[in-house]
Amino acid sequence: MIKLLAVDMDETAVNSRHRMTKVTKEALREVYAKGIHVVPVTGRCLEGLPANMRGMEELSYIITSNGAKVYDWKEKEVLYRKLISNETACDVLKICQQDALGIAIHQEGKCYDNSKVQALYRKLAYHGDFKMREAIKDLCGFVKKSGKPIEKIQVFSGKKEKLESIKNKLEPFDDLELAISTSGYIEITQKDAQKGKALEHLCRYLGIHMEEVMAIGDNENDHSMLVRAGYPIAMGNANEEIKKIAKYVTASNDESGVAKAIYEKIVIRKSGALEFFLYILVLLFVANDAWIYKNTDCKKSRM
Repeated sequence: MIKLLAVDMDETAVNSRHRMTKVTKEALREVYAKGIHVVPVTGRCLEGLPANMRGMEELSYIITSNGAKVYDWKEKEVLYRKLISNETACDVLKICQQDALGIAIHQEGKCYDNSKVQALYRKLAYHGDFKMREAIKDLCGFVKKSGKPIEKIQVFSGKKEKLESIKNKLEPFDDLELAISTSGYIEITQKDAQKGKALEHLCRYLGIHMEEVMAIGDNENDHSMLVRAGYPIAMGNANEEIKKIAKYVTASNDESGVAKAIYEKIVIRKSGALEFFLYILVLLFVANDAWIYKNTDCKKSRM
């Protein structure tokens, strides 16, 4: 019996336009209605969580920055934190800044970028009420002056060889976790700041066994979560390694794959004829979303 649904955000719950579809939001509400915990498990910082997700009254727990923090959203408390020390963060940023790469840091639930272009992209990619800050060219100096630990460091580059080079330089830091994303960046966290470990901590807190968890993801940073969950689900747009460890592969994020998985694996299993009819309607909506998205892209490509 599934008691908790853990859902990644980017390229999973939100589509390529960085929006959560109505179909997905309604499916999540149905899960809540069945008394199942729905937990966003994201690489984003707290303020980057989609507005329509943060606005859901049912939301109780959130895992951010790849597992660096677990929040009790209703009580506004931090249940778990695994942070990069201020000293280590400064050492890492010095190395990264030498290669003049795009860098972002998560600190106290907020995001800071070293590039104006990057900061603008984040504003567009996140949500309307996301606060765009002035770019901080010397993030190392900023972090050192703050004296505070860091949740996550992201290093961006369009060249994978540059990312591999940075990753090799950071290998001696045995207290860090490094993951290269297919989207062109490295995510750097404290070694115990992993989605899977954070999820395990939350489940112990709630008295839920990992076998009672369904987790949905698409990328390398979801691996630790998916291998621990009793029912791991990969998105249709997931990389092949993630698909190999999944028990089920759903539709892509542009086809409301999260909603499809929910209706097939949670809602319909416990439902009658009316719910089955509603499920068929949802699948039609999912197909319609995909058709609109595909044809809009086709029109754009002709312009």
